[in-house]
Amino acid sequence: MGNSKIIINISDLPEYARAELLDFYEFLRAKHKTCSKKDFDQKSFPLSRFVSYPIKVDKIKRFSRDELHER
Repeated sequence: MGNSKIIINISDLPEYARAELLDFYEFLRAKHKTCSKKDFDQKSFPLSRFVSYPIKVDKIKRFSRDELHER
């Protein structure tokens, strides 16, 4: 894709779909805002980046087997 700007027309989509796309776009902007080019090294990107930035959770909720299989 290079450095060219891409413009897409979302006006044909329903309002809820446009809102969903805009939310996803904001998510991607925030996610990649802190990334540098070296973070995207194909050899080390997936595992090393995951290990460097672990997922943070406030509290781990443990479920019983019955709770997991409840419908």
